[in-house]
Amino acid sequence: MKINAKDLSIVKVSVIIPVHNAESTILKTLKSLVNQKKHFDELIIVNDFSQDKSISIANCFLSKEHLKYKIINHEKIEGLSASYNKGIKKARGELVITMHADVILEPEALPLLISPLINNKKVVATYHQAVYPLSVWKKYPFWQKCLFSRLVGKNHFGLDGKFDCFRRLSLLDIGLFDGKTFKKAGEDSDIVYRLRQKGKIVKTEAKIIHIHNASPKFSLRDYIYKHKQYAEAQGALLRHRRYFGISDIIKSFFREFLLTALLLSLISPYSLVVMVILVSAYTYFYTKLVYQYEIKNLRIVILPFINFYLLFISLIYSLKGFMYGKQQI
Repeated sequence: MKINAKDLSIVKVSVIIPVHNAESTILKTLKSLVNQKKHFDELIIVNDFSQDKSISIANCFLSKEHLKYKIINHEKIEGLSASYNKGIKKARGELVITMHADVILEPEALPLLISPLINNKKVVATYHQAVYPLSVWKKYPFWQKCLFSRLVGKNHFGLDGKFDCFRRLSLLDIGLFDGKTFKKAGEDSDIVYRLRQKGKIVKTEAKIIHIHNASPKFSLRDYIYKHKQYAEAQGALLRHRRYFGISDIIKSFFREFLLTALLLSLISPYSLVVMVILVSAYTYFYTKLVYQYEIKNLRIVILPFINFYLLFISLIYSLKGFMYGKQQI
């Protein structure tokens, strides 16, 4: 899409960045933001009770830049939805951009993201494409490598808050992000479903690099916890009918379907053999890249069993999310 600098200047743009313990990434994120050719009108950082140096790093950098910014501090962890909503309510821009504190914007990402909203009044939101470079992934600790293994080397399109733009009035019209139902996950799928009732959501060529916090403390417990969180969100989304068709449901619940089929196959020896083969393939391909690059790591021995265990985790927490209708952990 052709970008007209004159058109970009006719709207005010507010950027909202929720921050929680992002000291290893926040500086790279902010540098990539202020280096954009199209300068936004204000930056709002929502400090979700960070216990590290994230905010002092941000303050030190931003105080030297010629831009308007404000920091909102939470006295306890309130989650992504609440952080987005606090920023949106304070924003003065007609357009608001949600941006995570662990991404790097490619050149021209910001104007590419907002152009469709300027050129077409029926567009209520736009989203980015995220890149997960192998060079970044290699720096992660073992269990974090497992978490992101499937994404490495791929371009992932989607509205997930990492770098997306919205018409502020459209968000206000639908009641903002649902923080009561989705505390730390699932809020993105929910907002997409509700915004589609207001207008078009458009894919753009705005590109980001997802660097994520490569914390050496990321453990097996964290790996399992993230799957609990995602599964619970999926169950809550299903309860509230936030999926778009059967293919969308199958894609989200493939682990649950796989485990259910395995359990049902116990009544038939022939079916059981087939399912054991399929489950074994899953335990390998789900973290294929880890086997390739971490073959000398002793934890590789237990990885297939952990991946198998995640099938049960996904089923249990999806059911929990569906029964309670909330993502709580």
